[in-house]
Formats: sequence, C-alpha cells, structure tokens
Amino acid sequence: MSGPDALMLNMETPSTPMHTLKIAVLDPSRRGMSITLAELLDTLPHYLGMFPRATQRVAQVPGHAARPYWVTDESFDIAHHLDEVWVKAPGGRAQLDAIASDLAVRQLDRSRPLWALTLVNGLAEGRQAVIVRIHHAVADGLAALNTFMASTGLHGDVLAASPVNTDAAQVDMRGLTLAAHDDSGRLLRGVPALVGDFARAAGIKRRADRHAVPRPLTVRRTSFNTRSGAARHCASGDIPLAAVQRIAVATGTTVNGALHGVIAGAMRAELLARGEAPGASVTVFGVCRDLSSTRTEGNDIATALAYLRSDLADPIARVQETAVSCAAAVKYRRDAGFDLTAKVATYTGRLGPIFRSLAAHRMPRVMNNITTANMPGPRQTRWIGDVEVVDWISFALAIAPADVNLTAYSYAGRLTMGLISTPESMPNPARFLARVRDSLIEVSEALGLDVEAGVRR
Repeated sequence: MSGPDALMLNMETPSTPMHTLKIAVLDPSRRGMSITLAELLDTLPHYLGMFPRATQRVAQVPGHAARPYWVTDESFDIAHHLDEVWVKAPGGRAQLDAIASDLAVRQLDRSRPLWALTLVNGLAEGRQAVIVRIHHAVADGLAALNTFMASTGLHGDVLAASPVNTDAAQVDMRGLTLAAHDDSGRLLRGVPALVGDFARAAGIKRRADRHAVPRPLTVRRTSFNTRSGAARHCASGDIPLAAVQRIAVATGTTVNGALHGVIAGAMRAELLARGEAPGASVTVFGVCRDLSSTRTEGNDIATALAYLRSDLADPIARVQETAVSCAAAVKYRRDAGFDLTAKVATYTGRLGPIFRSLAAHRMPRVMNNITTANMPGPRQTRWIGDVEVVDWISFALAIAPADVNLTAYSYAGRLTMGLISTPESMPNPARFLARVRDSLIEVSEALGLDVEAGVRR
C-alpha cells in the first residue's frame, strides 16, 4: 500500500470514519421498471474486474502495521457488499441526505474489500439512488470520479464486460513478511534524501507569498473547530456552474477562486449568525498531481492552504482576494511538488494519526477552519444502459479539528455540493448550503449579473 493510502487507512478510529460517499441519483423511467437488488447482485460481478481494488482486501504483516498490503480476497462475495433501503415516497433531498448521514458513520468491514453499495428506493418521480461507501485508502476524489466515468457512458453507449477473477490464489504471508522487511530497509536508506527534500521545500515556502498563503498551524479556532464526537450530518445541494463561471470572468479569476470566494461569503454569514467576529477563514483543499490521469484507485493529491476572506464585507473584494490566495496556494503546491507529501505519509503512516488524535482538540491553533474540494466532472449526464444518472453527489471526510467538509463536483451544468460535518461544528449543514446560494446571488448582483432565476431554493 502506498504511503498516502496507508495514512488514510490508519487515520480511522471509532469516531473518525474514513470512507467517503458517492451518490448517483438514477431515473429508471425509460426502462419501465425499477432497478432491483437482485439485478445488481447478478450484474455487478460482470464489470468489477475493471476495478482491482473492488475485490482486494487489506492484509497486515505483524510489526509492519503502518504499511499494509492489498491482496486478492479469495472469498469475495458480492452479497456482502450490497444492501437496500426504502424511504417513504415521495422521498426528496432531505430524506436522501438522512440516509447518507447514517451511512457516513457505518464503517466498512476491514476483513473484506473496503466498499459497499446501498440501493435507495422510494425517491420522488420514481427515481432511485445508489450510495457507494468507499474507503479513502482505496480512492481519492479523482480516482472515484474516474471510476464513475468508467462505469457509465453517454446515452446509447454499451460497456464492455470485465468479469471478476474467480481463481484467486491464497495469500502468501511469508512472501509479504519478506517484502515488508525489504521495504523497511529501503525506508531507512531513504532518510538522508528525505531530509534534503525537506530543505528544498523549506526554501520554496520561504519564497511563497506570506500574505497570500497561510502558514501551517497558525489559524485561530472558530466554532467550526469545536470538540466533536462520532455523529455526522450530511446535506446536499447545487448551484449553476455558469453563474460561478460568469463571476470568474467578471473578476478575472478562476472558477476555483470564484467558488471559494462564494464559500467565503457563506462562512462570513455563518460566523455572524453565531455571534462570532468574521475574521479571515482558512481552507484546506486537495491539488491533484495530474487531472488528466485515468487512474481508478489510490491517493495522488497534496493539500494546499488558502485564505477565505470572510473578513471582507465587500462581496467583490472578498471573491478577488480569496481567489488570489487560492491561486498562490496552488502555485506553491505545484512548485513544492507532490513527492514529498507521499514520502512524509510513508514515514508517518502511524505517527501522524496518533498525533492528530491526541492534539486535535488541544492545540490552540489549527491547520484550517473548513475543508473544501472542487472537481471538474462531466458536462452531460451519464447513463447506465437505459438508466440516466440525473445527479452525482460526493461527501468526503469530517476529521477533527476541522469537522466541516464541502465537496463540489461539476455535473451536467451544475455544481453539486455535498457537505458533511459533525453536529457540534455545523448544527445545520443544509442552512449553510443555503448561505452558499445566498452568497452566490450577493456576488452576482454586486457584479451586475443575473443569477437568481437559476438558483434552486
């Protein structure tokens, strides 16, 4: 297992689930009948061969728990990974979010491949949904998106079958033990090079714009960083992609910068509503090494810190200054490279999670107030045979001390948003998403743009 993948596995505790949720809302009306669990049980094994991690489990070598191995699950049974639920018809977004909230804390069985699929029945207009729980050790946001793209197509496309290999060999624990010993020796020999990489990164950091890029562990705590427990709340929503693109053009920024400027407005409104002074907030978001990659597994991202200028009352200045910080953060991340992040994760696969669990609620300063993600998705709706995927939503991780995580994916002309949080840090995530929509309208009106008609309330 790579260092970043192992870190994601080792971060998990009983109160910190490390699986993400990917939701596809389906319209089966053209086929004249609903999808059944029996169909999924029969059909999925014919395609899971496209995704090796779908039939691989975690194997650990005694004394080397920091770096587990992926091995073929010799007793793989698709029935262990599928279930279904019903909502009282006609179920809407709130009912789907409630199911997501429940699944967000239902941790995956480590003795089996780290994913599960729940079929949701009873949604309005005869729609259904599939909610896939997938451990972050298996896939980051880009890998999950590529998996979605590979398992769907445009209207009329036919997917080529790729059956599961049923001839799995027994796991060779002796071979894994020898490999683990060799890996430990390689890591020890690599320490001098790691020290050199740190020195190079420190030089790049010194040259970065100190006013635009936050320094680690210098962020003041807000109520977004409240001590929290194991419960999770999920809320989903969407805003028009074109509206964010128009803001980006009007302010001379990028879509990522404009979106984060809009989120900064929501942060400001939320902090004011809580009676807190809206200082500049800080977000952490992932930067992909290669957005053109078609990989369907693994973690190959590095984090960037940026200011959300929630301290600015002027909505246009708020977007512009936030966008400046986002751009500087991405530049710094790319200048520093991605290899050091992977190496550090490899060496701190166990120590990092231990330090986080001990210090998360004790440190006077934190890394960030909110975690965000913004991924470009397909411009047209995707299809599975004659079933249209009318919506695609992602929920990431809520990890203390920053327990609020907002993930945005562009999908068929809209930015779908999945907000996951602890109830202590964000008591009403749906209201926060409403603040994001209000902020979008506020910025658009300040720029003289017409957007309100395209925003769903």
